Amino acid sequence: MSEYRHIYQVIEEAFDLEGIRTLCMELKFESGVDLQYENLAGDTIRRKAQELQEFARRNAITQELLQVVHNLRPRFDLTQFGGPAADLTKPDRPAEKEVGGNGAKQEQPARPEPPKTVYDDFDITIRPSGTSNTYRIEAKSPNGEASAAAPQLFPFEDDEYQYLARSLRDVQISEPQFANDMGEILRKFLFPAPIQELFTTTLNVSRAKGRDGIRVRININEESNELYQVPWEYCRDDKSFLSLNADTPLVRYMPTNRAPSPISVPSPVKILLAWANPESLDKLDVQSEIDAVKDALAQFVESGKVVIDELENATPNTLVSKVRQNPPHIFHFIGHGALLPAGGGALALDNGRKAHVLLDGDRMLRLFQGDDTKLIILSACQSGATSDKSEKSSSSQAFMGLAPKLVWGGLPAVVAMQYDLPNQAARPFMQTLYEFLALGKPLDTAVTEARIGLDFNILESPYWGIPVLFMRAPDGNIWA
Repeated sequence: MSEYRHIYQVIEEAFDLEGIRTLCMELKFESGVDLQYENLAGDTIRRKAQELQEFARRNAITQELLQVVHNLRPRFDLTQFGGPAADLTKPDRPAEKEVGGNGAKQEQPARPEPPKTVYDDFDITIRPSGTSNTYRIEAKSPNGEASAAAPQLFPFEDDEYQYLARSLRDVQISEPQFANDMGEILRKFLFPAPIQELFTTTLNVSRAKGRDGIRVRININEESNELYQVPWEYCRDDKSFLSLNADTPLVRYMPTNRAPSPISVPSPVKILLAWANPESLDKLDVQSEIDAVKDALAQFVESGKVVIDELENATPNTLVSKVRQNPPHIFHFIGHGALLPAGGGALALDNGRKAHVLLDGDRMLRLFQGDDTKLIILSACQSGATSDKSEKSSSSQAFMGLAPKLVWGGLPAVVAMQYDLPNQAARPFMQTLYEFLALGKPLDTAVTEARIGLDFNILESPYWGIPVLFMRAPDGNIWA
């Protein structure tokens, strides 16, 4: 498992609520610190696990917590946190509860799997108002609807916005304060008072119902495609960044008239990892990201749950052959993109003669027709030539233009990079993303957890806002 995960995520994976109750009782005995399950805030497995991790930190008993987790679930590897290694020779202990008046314990019967991650939806729709750079903003949730009192002006021409957008795009100088300032600009636009009030109410009600939070779905009207280039992933509400909060995953939602066809988690999950490095374009350093994907999935590959097929120096012919003969569930492309003269983007593939050829969105849609492929990841990885950024920036812009076209055309979800993602950031992001997907978590949950891990891994730069999730699967589950 990735070193960028948190202890609470292991607890969430390994225990249900009754198991966390047992964990609290064992930890109280192990540490001598008074700990009551009922005093942990929250009603969901995640919130209880987070509170337990924080309780252990405050009381300096994290090592005791790790030991108790190991005692109950010895098959989990805790070495990344400084805890015990996995012991595959020992079975997991079932949850226990106290019975009678003498404190004796009996084993609980086998319990069903924990419930899937469940969010309430908070939909924000942005439509053109008829006046340049102004938009109507409407919000809808289970708790009602709200809209801005008047059309909102987006500050495209504002000097501060332009400066911040350039600064965030240049990953060499990007710093957290730029993200904070951009977040405030986007908050003022996206969350006028009526929408902020509905958002706060919806989140509070969702938590009270025991949900995992609310999914913030930004729906940008096709007539407002200039807003696709806005870095919404840095938007804040009145308290924090939406996309860095596990309670408020943020997606660019694109509802279409084609209902997605979810399937049960396939066994195994088939991933096609393809890359192209044509000699006619800047030389790319793709190996770090390839290694990150393989490292993240090593345990799942070994157990037979995931199969990775690799395609080096992808050409149109080799790509078509791979996909049509054995359609992947996830297609991950690492390489260059290109902006097309008529608009939109394309993949830059090898033509087999040391040059490149472009594969546009229409051909990609024809290639991935059918219900097998649930996710496409487009990664413009870091170039070995750092003096000229034009090729990298055009690749990111191309993928950002290609992603919505693919989702509008019927793909359930696409992850693309709105700016160049440095290799030291791509590795932890991809590692955590794939781990959570392999565990069957919703895609937006996996992306959010990958953002959080990246934020903790690289504190000095807000690279966590670079990945963008376009999605039409209404509940975030690319699997049923």
